[in-house]
Amino acid sequence: MEKFNILIVDDIKANLFSLNLLLDNNFDNINVIEATSVKDSIKQIMKHNVDLVLTDIQMPEASGYDLAEYLLDIEETKDIPIIMISGIYEDDIYKKKAYNSSKNVVDFITKPIDDELLVQKLKAFINIISSMKENKIKLEQKELELQRDRKISNMLGTIENHFDSKIELDEEEVYEYLIKEDDLINLDDIIKK
Repeated sequence: MEKFNILIVDDIKANLFSLNLLLDNNFDNINVIEATSVKDSIKQIMKHNVDLVLTDIQMPEASGYDLAEYLLDIEETKDIPIIMISGIYEDDIYKKKAYNSSKNVVDFITKPIDDELLVQKLKAFINIISSMKENKIKLEQKELELQRDRKISNMLGTIENHFDSKIELDEEEVYEYLIKEDDLINLDDIIKK
């Protein structure tokens, strides 16, 4: 199983260190990527296939809210789940603002962070996101199979047009014809069907 990439964003290096240590001590299947600003986090997301973002809200230049809005506007990043972290904004107003800032904000955590609670939440998110990734891969494979089946069907229709309909084709003739038409299809699979 490939590692799960978590991007942690905070302008205070000590916060990054402690969060990285917490994740490293509790997970074997994750890769932690660090960023100290929204701009830096965008660069990291462009370099890595990020599965989840943990971001502080209050940072110089741009906030965690800005990051969430930015990621939502880009097709490739709009589905990356975000967990907002704040040591200042504890009121419900700020929590609502976090959830309203982007559809991909999935949680809001206040500092000091309850380590055990965060670990349990991350385990749940990792399981959900991993299942979604597996389902996406299966769906893509089914789509490829469907495209292949359509192509084969079209090719078989072409074969019927090339031969007199009174002549019955045996599997060997079909096989030879398809090799000429498209050598990328695994023809043994076709004949087995």
